[in-house]
Amino acid sequence: MKYILISVFILISVFSRGQNESSLPVKSFSEHFFTYTASNYIKELAKDMDTTFFNRYENEILEFEKEDSVNGIEKGKVLFAGSSSFRKWKNIKKDLFPIPVINRGFGGSTMPELDYYFFRIVKPYKPEAIVVYEGDNDVLAPFLTPEVILKSFIIFTELTKQYLPETKIFFVSIKPSPSRLEFLPEMKKTNKLIKDYCNKNKNLYYIDITKEMFDENGTIREDIFLKDKLHMNEKGYKIWSRIIKPELLKHI
Repeated sequence: MKYILISVFILISVFSRGQNESSLPVKSFSEHFFTYTASNYIKELAKDMDTTFFNRYENEILEFEKEDSVNGIEKGKVLFAGSSSFRKWKNIKKDLFPIPVINRGFGGSTMPELDYYFFRIVKPYKPEAIVVYEGDNDVLAPFLTPEVILKSFIIFTELTKQYLPETKIFFVSIKPSPSRLEFLPEMKKTNKLIKDYCNKNKNLYYIDITKEMFDENGTIREDIFLKDKLHMNEKGYKIWSRIIKPELLKHI
């Protein structure tokens, strides 16, 4: 089973970034969390996660840390953390002005990987709010079911509650894209699970960006994507900013 999971992560890495996985040592998810003073509840959540992670985006995390060592850590802002849909949002600060934004989107990450790096790219900033975008890549792995993605998100919220108790979390719904049409049912199920969880818990907010990404016939719009039909162009990000910005201004 271990070798099957490793093979799947290799495929995800190549598919999402077209590069080889990192040669750094592999650690289990629970092993990583047990090295921190997380609450017993968080440890129990992490303990039975049936996944093993490469540090495949370790170099990007190191670049963030290098940048912070030079410029200083900006605290108290709105932290955007997640996968390439945030990483490629080059005009995010301009699009969301006057909201003070720190963008820490990395690689083609998954929700468990964002948990994995919580102590390095989330906690140090002590953000007023965190905006999360994950799930787009998770659904490619058979073992990252909607229920497991939800569990990974719960781990993230519990870590935030323990270490950043005043920080609000906004989850941006998994976007539909023409290149991943076959995974749309899993995306919709994951979105519903996370939306329901957010609605039941304090300081959690679900932002639905999916509706405007379909045309009047219910087909995913292709004019808002780059040629890869996965990542958005400037028109797509304008839709996101038009939806996300008012939600942030309303609650922070």
